[in-house]
Amino acid sequence: MTPSTALDQNEPSILTKIDRRSLKGAAVDQIRTAILRGELKPGERITELGLAKTLGVGQATIREALIELEHQGFIQRGTPRKTYVTALSQQDIKEMYLVRIRLELLAVELLAAEKGKDLSECERAFQGMEEAARKGKVPEFIQEDLNFHRKLWQSAGNRSLVDLLERLVPRLFAFFIIRSPDPSRQSMLEGARQHGHLLQLIKEGKEKEAKVVMQESMQQARSEDLRISRRNSHSSKRL
Repeated sequence: MTPSTALDQNEPSILTKIDRRSLKGAAVDQIRTAILRGELKPGERITELGLAKTLGVGQATIREALIELEHQGFIQRGTPRKTYVTALSQQDIKEMYLVRIRLELLAVELLAAEKGKDLSECERAFQGMEEAARKGKVPEFIQEDLNFHRKLWQSAGNRSLVDLLERLVPRLFAFFIIRSPDPSRQSMLEGARQHGHLLQLIKEGKEKEAKVVMQESMQQARSEDLRISRRNSHSSKRL
């Protein structure tokens, strides 16, 4: 009899490369969930070392996770030693919307002025909003809403415009998610329809009408964020 081997050459090996992205994804999910549950509070300072110890992963993984969370708006990073959970004051919100509204209107202007722009990515995001709204899936709806705006900026073809909006808008979306109760299915459906109407006006080159719809949408979002900020401020004072 021939001696048995430790590994049957006909069997596929179970030793395969571990996908580091899975570690990053798990870290992103856990940190974001901790923020949404209030375990990590708005304005709270966090460190790569502290999170790495808590989650049992390397600092490099946490660093990648925080970069992703910053992109999503949940984290504000100054220097590596100054990283905080996103927190916005009423003054922050007012200043950010003052700039955001003007830049979003510029994006509409650029898109409406050049007919034939490929807006298929915007269309897909709008459809994603509709589907999520019908199913009452709030996180998916908000993610598709942000994606819709991102695709509009990118389609406008101005990199400086995209860079500036990326610094502002994700944090506003994250603030809304962290601080607000879930929106109703009806309000999500109305929001999706408004975005669909905006997209149609842009496709038709109706700049003036499209800018009116965008302005109304931004003012509604601003009012809601300020209302949420006031409510949370009053709650904090009572505590």
